[in-house]
Amino acid sequence: MRSTRIFPILAVTTGALFAALGLTTSATHAATPPTHLYTATMSRPYSPVPTNGGTDDYHCFVIDPHVTSDSIITSVTFKPQQKLIVHHMILFQVAQKDRASAIALNKNGAGWSCFGGAGNGSSFSSFLTTPWLSSWAPGRNTDTMPSGYGSPISQGDLLVIQIHYNLLAINFGGTPKDQSSVQITALPAAGSTLKPLYADLFPAPVELACPTGVTGPLCDRGKSLIDLARRTSSESAVESAGLNLICGESAFAPTPSNTSTCDRTITQNEVVIKATPHMHLLGRSMRVILNPGTAGERVLLDRPRYNFDDQSPTVLRKPIALKIGDTIRVQCVFDPTLRQTIPQLKKLPARYVTWGEGSSDEMCLGVLGVARN
Repeated sequence: MRSTRIFPILAVTTGALFAALGLTTSATHAATPPTHLYTATMSRPYSPVPTNGGTDDYHCFVIDPHVTSDSIITSVTFKPQQKLIVHHMILFQVAQKDRASAIALNKNGAGWSCFGGAGNGSSFSSFLTTPWLSSWAPGRNTDTMPSGYGSPISQGDLLVIQIHYNLLAINFGGTPKDQSSVQITALPAAGSTLKPLYADLFPAPVELACPTGVTGPLCDRGKSLIDLARRTSSESAVESAGLNLICGESAFAPTPSNTSTCDRTITQNEVVIKATPHMHLLGRSMRVILNPGTAGERVLLDRPRYNFDDQSPTVLRKPIALKIGDTIRVQCVFDPTLRQTIPQLKKLPARYVTWGEGSSDEMCLGVLGVARN
């Protein structure tokens, strides 16, 4: 934590000097609130171990930022030690009621397998329903809260960091051990005027058939989903079916398309501050649209040339209000032929690609940073 003792002393000394001279000090010269820097690191190195012939390992670890007082987070800097194998990282807060179970799952620093959500407590059941504190993907090492916003963290809070390890880029030698960390910048909660910022997730199903002329056993959707469940988790296959149902498609016989779309109705008033895209290696473009096809249509996010290595957020020039009953549409465009050209993918068997948590699967996910009334 950065030392701030000198600043109050200087403020008092300056005030006394001005008073002695018969002058007054402006409120604009008040002492700046001290900034705290908290660091949380995996307690020991971990070597990823994919299962059942897969190339992915979702692993969760409890990390302790040693928060000394109630604070408001203004930025999170992720420091993946082994960037070659770290696909993404998600940071979750551990509520006090879940503290003991999280520590037990952590197995003295060894962590636990956590495809889907973190699997700790009622809030950690699903990748799509777990409340995120922050996240990292290539191109965005520091998650900086927009001016005027932050995320609360209490004294003594623990964190769970979920790391998606992917070994597609390992062509020789053993798997390196990883001991990643995060750094959190925060201000004291007492007297803070910063508004809480939340992550709102907008997913769409993915149904990519094998390109014309490409064949193989896994080009059958049913066999592909069985393989998805085997090498990741059964929850991944359930999410794939559930997303289709939620978004107006058949859960078990959807129409394949290189474009994924889903509309969601807003159920509470909120204000969009920033927007972030997430797809995997077959993604070409993404848009998130407010009230599409109406006079009030607004584009919240437009990435016409999606780049997996740059998933940085877009901070809106002016916050946009979402009202109960509004529609948010997320739309992604994919190119399944890239499986035959991308070095990490072309060595894999041809397959029907669905929503899934492996790097050789796909996602269509818009993440909105929102403030709520």
